Formats: sequence, C-alpha cells, structure tokens
Amino acid sequence: MRPEKFQPNRTGEFESAEQFKRDFAFGVVMVGTEAGCGKTIFMTGLSAALREEGFPTRAIKPFVIGTRRDAESEIAFISSITHTPVNYPIVIIDKPSAIQESSWQQAAMMTTSRQHLTFVEMPGSPATPLAYEMTGAGTIGSSWKDSANFACDLGLPCILIAKHNKEALEKIALAANFLRSREAKLVGVGTVETSEYGSHHELKMTKSELELAIMNCAGAHYLGAIEYSPSISVPRVNQGNLIKVTAAGVDLLHVLRSLGATASLSKS
Repeated sequence: MRPEKFQPNRTGEFESAEQFKRDFAFGVVMVGTEAGCGKTIFMTGLSAALREEGFPTRAIKPFVIGTRRDAESEIAFISSITHTPVNYPIVIIDKPSAIQESSWQQAAMMTTSRQHLTFVEMPGSPATPLAYEMTGAGTIGSSWKDSANFACDLGLPCILIAKHNKEALEKIALAANFLRSREAKLVGVGTVETSEYGSHHELKMTKSELELAIMNCAGAHYLGAIEYSPSISVPRVNQGNLIKVTAAGVDLLHVLRSLGATASLSKS
C-alpha cells in the first residue's frame, strides 16, 4: 500500500491519507461494562480491520489490572495484530495508588496522536477507580479518577463494549448512565461473544431489535458484534480470524461516522 493513498474498500468511500490525518486524527476511549467483557478483542479487531482498509490507526492499553503476566500477554496481543509499537509506559494496577498523575498525563499524551486514529483501552468498567486522590497526610482520599474522567480530560468520545449475552442491555444501560453522569460522550456500543453460551445465556434479539434497544437505553448507535471464535485468545496471544470476524460483524464505516467522520470520509 502506498502511504499517501488508501486502497478502495467495499463502500468506495475513501479520501487521501493526508486528509484523514488532517481532518480526522484523534483518540477514542474504549470502555467496558465490566472486566472481561471483550474490550481488548473489540478494540484490537476494530483497529486492525480499519488498518487493513487503509486507515492509519493504533491501539494502546496504558493501564492493566492484574499480574505482570496478564499485562504482557494483553499488550503483546494488541501490538502483534494492530502493529502498534509498545513505546509507551504501562502501569500495572495492583494497588489503589498505582497510577500517579505523571502516568495519567503520559497516557493522555500518547492518546492524542495527530498521525493516527488512536484507540485507548481503559480497564474495568467506567466506574472502576484508577487514580485515587491523595490527602496531605499521604493517605488515600475519598475521590478518584476513572475511565470517564480520562475521556473527559481529553474531550474524547467513548465506545462502550459489553458481553453479548442476555444481561447485555441492563449492563449497557447502567454504564451509559454513569458515563452521562460524568458528561462523557458515548458515540457507540459494541458487543462481544466471549464464550460459547448455551440457550440459557443467549441474547435472543435480532440486530435491528438490539440496535433500537441500545439507542433507547444508551442514546448511542449499535456498532455490531464480534462472534466467539475458539481460535482467538488474548492470554495465548492467538489472533485466529479476529480481523475477519470483526469486519463481518462490525460496520466499519458506521464506526467512523459515529465518530463524526462523515464529511471527511465520504465523497461528494
């Protein structure tokens, strides 16, 4: 691919990479309804699928809840599929005061690239405490910063991810309400099948029904779902057919339009 031009995609709606960088290069904060809901899968697949279509994208995860081994596998999974260099500091959240203000600011600076559309995954749910206020005595205070604060600090839109199961709508509504309470801008919702659910856990709604329900409860567009695939594993750093299932289940052009890219990406 020549760096100055995009290759045509299935819609034919492309302009030059230079115009993309000039008019539509910023960050998107990926938040989830809970830990383990498929944020890493969705973000990585979306970034890689858009990159294959010719859009300059990158995906980062500056904060990780868990062990160092968990962090290493998640970062390796993201980097290997999206071709995003791991040239940013990673904070492993293993205690309440793990994230310092300097780390918060470094993550913010890495997100606001003017050369790419940067997806940044935040851990836990929108309400998960990430950086606690410290008192003058050096103890933890009563307030904290969370994923919604990170998005609001930078003025960036959010995409909310939920497990694709029967509890999805309830959890989406709760997370969306919390984001609104923090005045974060929610522009889209995606779902991920994180396992082979039986009929007891199945979300028995058509895509149109789910889209309408999400618009009513969250006030945001439904971007699509990524189906479960046993060949995709974050812990084993196995990408399987992630890009293929992402492109099949997520409307890439709809994602860009939800982010406000209609004018800059559609030909007249």
